[in-house]
Amino acid sequence: MPVIAVLGFGSNCGKRKNNLKKALKICSLSRSLDLLKVSSLYETDPWGYKDQNKFLNCIAVFLCRSKPLDLLKFLKDTEKRLGRKQRGLWQPREIDIDILFYSNRIFNKKNLKIPHPRLHLRNFVLIPLVEVMPGFKHPVLKKTVKQLCFSGNDSTKVKFLKKFVW
Repeated sequence: MPVIAVLGFGSNCGKRKNNLKKALKICSLSRSLDLLKVSSLYETDPWGYKDQNKFLNCIAVFLCRSKPLDLLKFLKDTEKRLGRKQRGLWQPREIDIDILFYSNRIFNKKNLKIPHPRLHLRNFVLIPLVEVMPGFKHPVLKKTVKQLCFSGNDSTKVKFLKKFVW
């Protein structure tokens, strides 16, 4: 049975907007994903390791017919296809695609944790999430996305760029 999968997209290397467009296109052409909604585009300071280019970020909501680990494999293959190089945690990336939510389900494996374990700490995730699904309740923290956005301590700047026409 299909579920709602909420994915976060980010890029800070190369043609950032083009990287996001290509990733969204590949995902939307997948037989297991139907695109429902895409947030606006945001430019954000890097999180974690600060000495790197700014990121472009967006959130996309899909109807998903894949199991969580199959979805993760597809997303990692997509990142590789788009030229992502493995540089380590919080390093620059051509494309980064994270599973933020998988409906209201909780998934806890070594290589995949859903909801994303740090999404509630990151403005670059929360602000676009508020745009596309403000009332969605985090299944672990039991707060809406909007409540999480206004209760966090992240001081990272997030700049609204424009509606994302991809």
